Amino acid sequence: MKIYYVISSLEGGGAEFIIPDLADFFKSQGHSFKVLACLPRDMETAALLEKRNVPYQLLSLNGDNRLKSTYNLYKAVKKSPPDLIWTSLSRGTMDGQIIGKLCNIPVVSWKHSANLRAYKAAALRFLQRYSQFWVADSDGVADFLQTGMDVSSDRVMTWPLFKVPESLPKMPVWDGNGVFHIGSMGRLHPVKNFHIMIKSIDYINQKYPEVGTKIHFSIAGAGGEEQKLQNLIQELQLNNVELVGFYSNVMDYLKTLHLYTQTSTYEGMCIALHEALAAGLPVISSSVGEMRFCVKNNPIGTLLDENSPEALGEAIVEYFHNPAKTTEYAQNARNYIQSRYSPIAFQNAGKAILNRIETEILPSFQKY
Repeated sequence: MKIYYVISSLEGGGAEFIIPDLADFFKSQGHSFKVLACLPRDMETAALLEKRNVPYQLLSLNGDNRLKSTYNLYKAVKKSPPDLIWTSLSRGTMDGQIIGKLCNIPVVSWKHSANLRAYKAAALRFLQRYSQFWVADSDGVADFLQTGMDVSSDRVMTWPLFKVPESLPKMPVWDGNGVFHIGSMGRLHPVKNFHIMIKSIDYINQKYPEVGTKIHFSIAGAGGEEQKLQNLIQELQLNNVELVGFYSNVMDYLKTLHLYTQTSTYEGMCIALHEALAAGLPVISSSVGEMRFCVKNNPIGTLLDENSPEALGEAIVEYFHNPAKTTEYAQNARNYIQSRYSPIAFQNAGKAILNRIETEILPSFQKY
């Protein structure tokens, strides 16, 4: 089977960073796989694709007319028709659905978050019927597809977009001595609410100065909010907060931490948080996406009742003062990930989806 994987961009993010693993899986099952990205954006994913020999094509450049990527996808499909269009993220999905409909090619679409942006909601709800079925990256997103996008349950399957890395670092241990390192990572985008994290450290410095002198907070990632966040750090005069840039190997960053924070407005699977759990880090998170289930139902972290600097600050201080709890939750975190997201589980979920495509979807289509 020839698969065109149409994604919104090649910027750095969880949905993009998982592509090499998906490519390896599809190739292992005897299928060809090519990425077609609507936009380059920051191109951080391109290096990962090149390193793993995953072919990709840009459909338009930053600043081009919105319809250029749609038109170039149409040309690519007409020139060399795939058996399947698999889409990821909103723009990639809309382009893929339109071209799939025009060219009579089946479309399968990811949904990575339990959210619809208001200005896209009507279009996405209308176009959802043009995907033969949807793949949710978590149970929470599967529920949202049915309740928030009116996708019938028989058109939804789940494939958690995470598997335990082959090599995990030695778990960091907080024993109450030295500097307590808290961190987070991801695209520097407003939806991640990194400003809440930064302000939480200012809150700690002001209310618990004896703690403030013994903690360090860092953010790993790149994106459009970088200067705004740097300005906030300078404005608050925070000497214990820094932006450390993008890490191509996230474990190199995570192994330096004792605690991980995630304050997103919305998420789906949230690959970054699950990578932190795999690294053996307790987590503090807003109550969104898959975190509503995994953090709430397992002793691996804290789910914030209120996504605010004050609530986050108090939670950080609690872990700082309780090394035994921090260590226990760290071990629980790694155990949870290893029991639920093994490479075998990743493969089995993918095989179930491929089987449905091959036995139910492809036979009902005839390629031009």
